[in-house]
Amino acid sequence: MRASVLIPSYQSVATIRACLTSVCAQDLAEPFEVFVSDSGNDGTAAIVEREFPQVRLITSTERMDPALARNRAAALATGTILAFIDSDCVAQPDWLRRLCDAIEAGGYDGAGGAIVPVDDSTDAAWAGYFTEFREFLPGGAPRAATYLTINNAAYRHDTFRRAGGFPVDYFPQEDQVFWERLRALDARICLDPSIVVKHNHRSETGAFLVHQVKIGVANARVVLALRLQGYALASRPWLAALALPALAPYRFARTAAICWRAERSILLRRPVIGVLCLAGMFAWGLGFVRGSRLAAQRPAART
Repeated sequence: MRASVLIPSYQSVATIRACLTSVCAQDLAEPFEVFVSDSGNDGTAAIVEREFPQVRLITSTERMDPALARNRAAALATGTILAFIDSDCVAQPDWLRRLCDAIEAGGYDGAGGAIVPVDDSTDAAWAGYFTEFREFLPGGAPRAATYLTINNAAYRHDTFRRAGGFPVDYFPQEDQVFWERLRALDARICLDPSIVVKHNHRSETGAFLVHQVKIGVANARVVLALRLQGYALASRPWLAALALPALAPYRFARTAAICWRAERSILLRRPVIGVLCLAGMFAWGLGFVRGSRLAAQRPAART
């Protein structure tokens, strides 16, 4: 089989129908398989079983982080290409075909595309989009890349297996560790920003800020584990705390410059998005400091 689509799911009852409807309607001219790996208790599994019988459902009574959910599906998948999308995303009809064609035509190990918010997204959702996906905005020509956004990507099955799959216990930054594994394999990756997936971002301000803290915590752990740029700060919580008043505005300025070029009209119409982005950067910084402190108190996670 050419392709397998793998979807991690937790408490996805509000979004799973739209996701699977888009995935099952892909215009790939040959059979492909779809897996949903679910560990929630909100009725998502029942929807999949009742309304999408062609989808292979994997369930767990214990909470699976997205990396583990994806890995369990990958262990059962038979496609030579593994395509990844999240349960809160909606794919274009040509999404799977274009990812597969990009990998095969260019001899790549992986290919991915861009993210856009769903229609009628809130200010908080737009802020989440800009802070998390500024490097995956639509526009521009296909190009070589070193990493992809995990909810719009496909990899050769053998490359994914050689990389050891996604690392568990690093959510929501497990993709950073995976990218380092791919670099070690000299994997060739392509980013085509015209391959677009719509994503439901957190619509409430509080949820957005809490998630930014989680990203900061995980980012500190990844930086420490892999000795990436920022190691000097992550290894010294006191220094990270001192740097926060400058680090958050610096990250905001970088993000604002990219997003201004790509989405100037939305920022002009809804300036509160920029304010929320800046608040998100400070929330990330607080998480980074917390992650630095926590990492000093416990053994490193598996990489």
